[in-house]
Amino acid sequence: MTQTRNVNQTFLRKPGVELRSTWQSTQAYKRHSHAQLSIGAILEGQTCCTCNGEPFILHPGDLIVIPADAPHSCNPIAGQPRSYHMLWIETDLQPTLQVIRSPALFSKYLSAVETLSASAIEHLLSALTDRPAPADTLRPTSLALQDALRHSLLAPPSLDALAQRFSLRKETLIRTFKQDTGLTPGTFLAISRIEFAKARLRAGDDIADVGYQSGFADQSHFHKTFVSYTAATPRQYATGRSISDNK
Repeated sequence: MTQTRNVNQTFLRKPGVELRSTWQSTQAYKRHSHAQLSIGAILEGQTCCTCNGEPFILHPGDLIVIPADAPHSCNPIAGQPRSYHMLWIETDLQPTLQVIRSPALFSKYLSAVETLSASAIEHLLSALTDRPAPADTLRPTSLALQDALRHSLLAPPSLDALAQRFSLRKETLIRTFKQDTGLTPGTFLAISRIEFAKARLRAGDDIADVGYQSGFADQSHFHKTFVSYTAATPRQYATGRSISDNK
């Protein structure tokens, strides 16, 4: 199997938008989520995208729209390589989960990723939806648990302590959180650490420092976890280019 560091992939960034382009990769992802709207495009091969527990088989020319915070994974089929773009957009517009098979929209997507210009991104979003973001449906305990984990990456409180704080049984706390978010608290903590690490890497922090800042005990654990959730090494992600918007 090709090692992750040898996979041909790039990251390009502008304020509010990030593009990942990956070519001929067989690397798989763990289930994860993003705070941003995600829009993926399959360029070559096939992939199976599972979102909110529902699998979708995607082919070249397909787009998949994944709402913010929706747990998902996009993995190769039968170990065969595939090539794809993944676009993350910070926006108040939140289209519903959908697979789109439209040559016109696919062409509009390719135009957007070619420049990442604000106008091209706006045109793409307007073609997808004009509905506002859905209201928050998480229960208060799940929101509080998310907040507690996000703000305690170095030394998160134990589930026993959190359950006591919320006057719940630990099993009830875990079950409620998974019903609301589709993730266990442990998985949510790992994703939060990786998302924090990505932010620090984008800011130019040293990789060795980022692992510690994110709450990982050692570099090996940081590297392994980062790869398992992103199918990219920390160094690959850190060397992604930020490009200015002159459009």
